[in-house]
Formats: sequence, C-alpha cells, structure tokens
Amino acid sequence: MASLLYKRASEILGVEEDVLEREALRQYILSELRRVRLELKLIMTRYGVSSIEELDEKIRRRELEETEVFEDLTRLDYLLDREEKLKKLLEELGGARK
Repeated sequence: MASLLYKRASEILGVEEDVLEREALRQYILSELRRVRLELKLIMTRYGVSSIEELDEKIRRRELEETEVFEDLTRLDYLLDREEKLKKLLEELGGARK
C-alpha cells in the first residue's frame, strides 16, 4: 500500500521514490527529535536546571530529594538516550540538518 502511494506521489511530483522515502523518514525523525527535546526542556524547567548533571547536583546538595524526582530523572535519562539515537539516524541519512 505505502509503496503504491510513493509510486503515485513520485509520478505526480516528478521525484524518485527513494528520495521521497528518505525525505519522509528524515522529516519523521526531525519531528520526533523536536518532541523529545521539548519534553526534555519541560522536565528540566520544572527543576530549574539545564542538564541532567545539574539535576544530579541539586540532589547531591539535598536541594531535591531523589525519591521526589526519580521518575523524571529516569525519563530524562531515557530521553537523552533517544535524542542521541535520533541524531545518529539523521547522520546516517545524511540529513544532519537540525
């Protein structure tokens, strides 16, 4: 089904199917990267930090209790890992424009 749609779009737009597929994937990854970065920013803003290291430092200085921020800390770790994976995918696509 999707390949038929790419074929039809390719004919209408005058663009090769593989170019359309690649650009669609690149746009999807960019969209996901924006979503991940927004969620990272929202969590960090909640604690007045700009990095996971700063959040760890606030916990170490006992400005925050680890039990209070555990879920967000875990989520930040996951999101940072996902951000790196998405950036690597973009590089592999040759579309490292961010």
